[in-house]
Amino acid sequence: MTEGPVERIRRAVLRSSHGTADLRAFRTEVDRVLAGAVGWDAAAWSTTDPATLLFTSCVLIGLPEDHEREQRLFDLEFRTDDHNQFRELARAKTPAAGLHETTGGAPESSLRWRELLQPLGITDELRAVFRDRDDCWGTLVAYRRGGAPFTAADVELVTAVSPLIADGLRRCMLRDATTVPPAVPAPQDAPGVLLADAGGRIVETTAQARRWLSRIADPGTVPSAVRSVAAAARAAAAGAADLPAQARLPCRDGGWLLLHGSSLDADAERVAIVVESARQAHLADVMVRAYGLTPREREITELILHGLSTADIAARLHITAYTVQDHLKSILAKVDVTSRRDLVAELYGRHYAPTTRTGALPSPYGWYLAAQ
Repeated sequence: MTEGPVERIRRAVLRSSHGTADLRAFRTEVDRVLAGAVGWDAAAWSTTDPATLLFTSCVLIGLPEDHEREQRLFDLEFRTDDHNQFRELARAKTPAAGLHETTGGAPESSLRWRELLQPLGITDELRAVFRDRDDCWGTLVAYRRGGAPFTAADVELVTAVSPLIADGLRRCMLRDATTVPPAVPAPQDAPGVLLADAGGRIVETTAQARRWLSRIADPGTVPSAVRSVAAAARAAAAGAADLPAQARLPCRDGGWLLLHGSSLDADAERVAIVVESARQAHLADVMVRAYGLTPREREITELILHGLSTADIAARLHITAYTVQDHLKSILAKVDVTSRRDLVAELYGRHYAPTTRTGALPSPYGWYLAAQ
């Protein structure tokens, strides 16, 4: 059976997530693959904190760095309403959209296009978010200068590989987290690593990995899921699979573990399996402490950052809309802002943007990895 373009791209993205060493290399390689299939002239690839949807790093391809333009872009994203904003795409059924198509062929109705894109000669913009079953791990903005606008088929292709790119982004973060002391979560909950040989035998483990395995298997035994993930990682590295090499296992004492397999060499002889506890990403402790937010205020802040309305938050938390408004007033007072939009801009400008510019590594649990 002849392999279609979507299957080829899916396999290429999976190979990239196994064959590249870091976030920058992964994003650069995926840009090469997707730009070749979809066609664009420049792109911005960002990682996001899954707890807040705020940007934690960015790779520009075909565009020069311009901090003034970047700041205006963030102001437009956080403080105004416009087409295809990331908080909308993160909640939409389809996680990608073209500006020309969304505006019905009238991109001039977008303030972002009028102020930033048109002066750069941009004729169309495609935006996408990369989300897995639980969280959003990154975004793409692709630009065309001239030629036909992005089509529905272009959007469908990017949508088809979105979960695989999300997995690749988080996989790269996990690799960093196994070597850099994590700021979140606590050290005892850090990921562990197993090393499997070509025969599927575990030849090396970290102490943390052994601790995790003790929660799902008897001492000295290796769960069959470990061998399965190792085999899936080899297939992905060889371009013979189109699904991530991962498994989710229940612990004997409650909770779940996640296993992620990655090839360590070109011939896929060795496979590293990262073992971690499944956990929900939360607003970073540094911000909770900075503003004195209560646990409930933290929950509501996270949902506000994800773009939920007062009614949506009330339904999610099983409280009244009046209670949400009371908490919101307290949050705005503590952060010293007057609106939801200013809250988002304040958190990004004060906490994320300065940290991102230092080159800090994004964490697979939200926020950033601790400095070495």
